[in-house]
Amino acid sequence: MIQFSEAAAIGLHAMIYIANRKDKIISLKEIAQYFNISDNHLSKVLQRLVKAGYLLSTKGPKGGFQIIDGKEGSTLMEIYETIEGEYTRKNCLFVSRHFTPCCCIMKPLISSINTTFEDFMNNNRINDFKL
Repeated sequence: MIQFSEAAAIGLHAMIYIANRKDKIISLKEIAQYFNISDNHLSKVLQRLVKAGYLLSTKGPKGGFQIIDGKEGSTLMEIYETIEGEYTRKNCLFVSRHFTPCCCIMKPLISSINTTFEDFMNNNRINDFKL
């Protein structure tokens, strides 16, 4: 099934928010207030995106974050994998040492959910959304 942490959701939404305001530096406080989330949690997520080369970080009283030119075209999957690690498809909710991939009764449903998720994440880009 799809692993989707709060950090990944924050990362995707923050990237879209920052990309929509491309020509200005966006403070951590502004983003945290907009989404009503913890400054500390947001800061950790944004620092991952800075390290991965998606955002620029400016320190100081007028500091904040800006998207790096061209990164607004990044797919949602690229941002997701920056936060969560490489996406791995799982086709069954049942975990057992006797489990065999051929026999999961949930496989058709979960496979369909995975395909929908993969298509959405790979075919949508940061600049496709407005916040």
